[in-house]
Amino acid sequence: LITEMVALNPDFKPPADYKPPATRVSDKVMIPQDEYPEINFVGLLIGPRGNTLKNIEKECNAKIMIRGKGSVKEGKVGRKDGQMLPGEDEPLHALVTANTMENVKKAVEQIRNILKQGIETPEDQNDLRKMQLRELARLNGTLREDDNRILRPWQSSETRSITNTTVCTKCGG
Repeated sequence: LITEMVALNPDFKPPADYKPPATRVSDKVMIPQDEYPEINFVGLLIGPRGNTLKNIEKECNAKIMIRGKGSVKEGKVGRKDGQMLPGEDEPLHALVTANTMENVKKAVEQIRNILKQGIETPEDQNDLRKMQLRELARLNGTLREDDNRILRPWQSSETRSITNTTVCTKCGG
C-alpha cells in the first residue's frame, strides 16, 4: 500500500520504520547431468566445504541454490513432513537470485564457465578441480608446501603422537 501511495502522490512520506520490499531477480542455469553422467557437476560447483559456491555468491552478491533431481545426496531426507523440496521434480539446475539483473548475469556466467570447463577438460587436467583439491588438502591439514604434493595421513613416514602436545587445562599436566 505504501508503494502505491508513493506512486500516486510523490510528496507522500512513508513511515520512518518502513523498508521498501526488496526486488529479487532470479535465473536458472540447467546442469547437463543427463548428457554427462560421469562428470560431478554438483561437486565442481560447490567445491571443498562449499567454498567455490560461497566465493561466487560473495563476488556476485547473489544467492545460488542447486536444486532438482540429484541435488540431494542419496539417503538424505528432504523435508520432515514428507513433502518434496522446491524444484525437486525438475531437472538438475542452479537457481541464482540477486537484487539486480547484473549480479544474476555475473553469477550465471561464472556457473556456465565452471560447467563448460567440467565438460571440455578431462578431470586430471582441470585447473579448477586441481585448485579445489589443493584447497581441500589445505583445509584438512594434509598439504605439503615443499613439493606441492598432497600428503595423506596414512602415507606419513614419521609417527605422530597426539598425547605429547595435550595439556590439561585444570592442572597444566
